[in-house]
Amino acid sequence: MTDSIDVHTHILPPGWEDFAARFGGDRWPRLVGDPASARCQLYVGAAFNRNLGPESFDPARRIADMDARGIGRQLLSPAPPLFCYWAPGPAAAEWCRMVNDTIAAAVSRHPDRFLGAGGLPLQAPDLAVKELERVASTFRFPAVEIGASVQSRDLDDPALDPLWDAVTALGVSVFVHPQAPVLAQERVQRQNLTQVIGFPLETALCMVRLIFGGVFERWPKIRWCFSHGGGAFASIVARLDHGWDVMDEAHAAIPRKPSEYARRVWVDTITHSARTLALVLDTFGSDRVVLGSDYPFRLGTEDPIAALEPAHLDAQTRRRLLHDNAVAFLGL
Repeated sequence: MTDSIDVHTHILPPGWEDFAARFGGDRWPRLVGDPASARCQLYVGAAFNRNLGPESFDPARRIADMDARGIGRQLLSPAPPLFCYWAPGPAAAEWCRMVNDTIAAAVSRHPDRFLGAGGLPLQAPDLAVKELERVASTFRFPAVEIGASVQSRDLDDPALDPLWDAVTALGVSVFVHPQAPVLAQERVQRQNLTQVIGFPLETALCMVRLIFGGVFERWPKIRWCFSHGGGAFASIVARLDHGWDVMDEAHAAIPRKPSEYARRVWVDTITHSARTLALVLDTFGSDRVVLGSDYPFRLGTEDPIAALEPAHLDAQTRRRLLHDNAVAFLGL
């Protein structure tokens, strides 16, 4: 085992009450089958979402996989289907408490192996601030996980300003992960391509809105990390810079080039390509890329440390990606 830190992993509670019966609504996540078996399924309302194995729930199974792959610690965050931004605020707040309590229990049992990143009811910013304060003060979570948008509203929406104030005051890090539905959902859902193409585009759009919406400028102390190597952002940043140079509206929005803001955030290593990882390192900097796996899901990287080998990283860069950059992002 190494001292590596995997910042992009997800965990689910092994069961929960019937939120539809308690609060109404037909889109609450639910489990079908035994979480201890390989035949458990996650549904979102009536729609099948994915198959889940026991490693999705059981910290002991998770630790066995971590040991086999040389992972020292994981940052545990909710699976994106559990965000539930569609729900009324009070119901969503109760949902987030339940999910975050599960994460806290795993961290409490294995504090040397796990760190927590709590979910927030972003559709109700006042309640999101309360849950942020709870996970930061009660559980000492170093981070929260949020979606790349909230019911088609971007993260530069002024309604979220109090949340960014609270994040700054508490010193909590923010891990951003896209979730369905994404922009143009009807165009990407055929052939089940929402995560394949929709997520990278959604992440890039989220970053662009945070830049041009002034969030990075107004709250410069917030530590942000974006999943999946920052999505498509590294491929479009040169065009963003050019647009900032030649378009009056873009230039008036922010005082610095978009590429300069990109050097302030972190992204994970989930790029599926040494060539793409090189572009990500060049765009964000070797001190701004952290190890990620998307464990335990199929579209992630089964062995994130081994996945770095084709990139032929020098020893210093490798050390940064495996450990040092995560310590900086999480403020450890």
